[in-house]
Amino acid sequence: MKTTLLCALTIVATTSLMPFAKTASAETITATVTGFNTVKAQTDSTPCIAASGDNICGRRDVAACPSHVFLGTWVKINGKRYECLDRTHSKYNGRYDISFDKDVQAALNWGKRRVKVTVLGDS
Repeated sequence: MKTTLLCALTIVATTSLMPFAKTASAETITATVTGFNTVKAQTDSTPCIAASGDNICGRRDVAACPSHVFLGTWVKINGKRYECLDRTHSKYNGRYDISFDKDVQAALNWGKRRVKVTVLGDS
C-alpha cells in the first residue's frame, strides 16, 4: 500500500512540475508569434538542425517554442498545426517562432503578431 501511494504522489508531483506536458486537454493562450527561416544568416552554421536534433529544412510545419513547452509538442497557430522542434532564444522566452523554411519574404510578410496559440500535446 505504501508503494502504491508513493508512486501516485510521485506522479502527481512530477506532473505538476511539467507545464504544457502531454495533457488530454488543449490550452489556448495569446502569444507573440514571429517567423524565421532555415538560413545561416538567421540561425547558426547548421540552420537545418533544430534543438531537437531533427532536420527541419523542407518543412513548413515547425515552430520554435518557449522552453516550458516540450520538444515534440504540437501547437496550433492561426489555424495551422506546427511541431515544436526548436527553441526560441531565451531573451524571447514566451514567444513562438514559425518556420517559413527558405522563403524569407513569407517570414517578412508574417512579421510579428499577437495571436492565439493552442498547445495541443504530442499527437
